[in-house]
Amino acid sequence: MARIGLLGRIMLLLLGALSLLVLATVAVDTWQRRQERSPYATRFPRLDQAASIMTLLRDADPAQRPAILKAVSGEALKAEIADARRPETGLIREPRLEARLRRLTGDAGDRVRAFTDAEMLHRGVDPANVAEADRRRPLGRLAAATYDLPDGRTLVVSAIERHHSLMPWLLGRPLSLWVAVLGAIVAGLVLVGARHELAPLRRLTAAVTRFDGRGLEPVVDPHGAPEIQRLARAVQDMQERIVGLLGERSLLIGAISHDLKTYLTRLRLRAEGVSEPERRDKLVEDLDAMTALIETSLGFARGTAVEVGRTAVDLGDLVAVEVAEHAALGADIRLTGEDVQDAVVAGDAVALRRVVANLIGNAVKFGRSTVSVAVSRTGTVCQVMVEDDGPGIPEQERTAVFSPFYRIEQSRNRRTGGTGLGLAIARQIAEAHGGTVVANVGSLGGARLVLTLQAIA
Repeated sequence: MARIGLLGRIMLLLLGALSLLVLATVAVDTWQRRQERSPYATRFPRLDQAASIMTLLRDADPAQRPAILKAVSGEALKAEIADARRPETGLIREPRLEARLRRLTGDAGDRVRAFTDAEMLHRGVDPANVAEADRRRPLGRLAAATYDLPDGRTLVVSAIERHHSLMPWLLGRPLSLWVAVLGAIVAGLVLVGARHELAPLRRLTAAVTRFDGRGLEPVVDPHGAPEIQRLARAVQDMQERIVGLLGERSLLIGAISHDLKTYLTRLRLRAEGVSEPERRDKLVEDLDAMTALIETSLGFARGTAVEVGRTAVDLGDLVAVEVAEHAALGADIRLTGEDVQDAVVAGDAVALRRVVANLIGNAVKFGRSTVSVAVSRTGTVCQVMVEDDGPGIPEQERTAVFSPFYRIEQSRNRRTGGTGLGLAIARQIAEAHGGTVVANVGSLGGARLVLTLQAIA
């Protein structure tokens, strides 16, 4: 089994299940066909069997009757000979059954009598009104039949309703019932087998989902098909390569950051030594812009890796602090929902404040006069909505604005210029927390940026 692949195992399960179903169906069908070829497989098997018993005992030697009675009595009929007719208490004469018995035995007159009883009558048919009943079926099934033998004694044939053995009752069930039962059993076996074979895949999927690049997630499973084992080893190797690459990237970013800052510091010192004030100011301004661009770019390259779920963060308090800082700088900014008590999410407070700062800073930068910020919670979702009365974001660019280095405003002036990484970093942090940041049209006529995060229950 260790060399059989996943497809081969599934095929074996299906073939085994189908083989079991086919063999069982053929066996039951063969038994039913044999029953149909038996001399008693007619529309009235008990009635015809009773007629055969009457004919046999009528023509047999009286000395052989005890052996014949013992042989013909079974689980469906019981035959016995009485010295006289027995009372017919509780029995109902059935003329149509009697007529069939007379035809089968060849005896006319009143020697043959057939009876039914209340339990064997067809439902809804009144025995007193036989003419209105369905003529294509008997009024009642055979309960007992008597036959006057030539020596004056009476043969009594009684129907047995309750079988003493379970097998005849089981084997007498319709073939469709057997197929349905066996199909359910087979389906259960296939389900159990398939779940067992796919369990390693489910564990592998869970391990890949938990992997975040900061450390290896064990996925090796010694069980399962060879394909699954090879896949687990490949995922393990891939994790090792990813962790190694991320570690090398962090070292590279750190080295670049250190070296660049060293050279920028030297350039700034040299620029400040320039004697011409106008030229010195321009050099310092360019160096400051270059430093800000490099720091922002390196921050985005680091991936803003945060450990989500570390602490509980109150969005109302966080947003209120950021709004207050912008208001202190002279921005016309309004805040609603700061008193929402349950707008609490799980995450890194510093990283989430950076998201809020980027969204509000973007609105203050591009808004003409007014910025509106709202904090809310609906069900299990918390939202921070930032609106401005600026030019807004064109519909075709509402997705592109979250791409790195993309800016609607193409200028690099001090008011509206920038690196084009603010919204990209905001989305990156939000997605690391399992949330989203989207842009659409605001009620103030400008852009509306909405941060959505899952609340702590």
